Amino acid sequence: MSISERADPRRRVREVRKPAFVARAKVGNGWQTIGAAWELRNGEGFSVKLNSIPVGAWEGQFVLLPPLQAESPPED
Repeated sequence: MSISERADPRRRVREVRKPAFVARAKVGNGWQTIGAAWELRNGEGFSVKLNSIPVGAWEGQFVLLPPLQAESPPED
């Protein structure tokens, strides 16, 4: 790799972080995964990304739970 390639800030490799939690909402008789949450780098909170909002009999509440081992959560 040349010096110019190392100095180019646009070439920074983006760190892929796994979420600390997944967001799930109770819809009807089951649960639907609607997003994920990542701990902030300073450790003082979370960044939450909702990929969808349940429709139907959803009351606007959701929970943050640890990801399941077999689940592949959305990327940041």
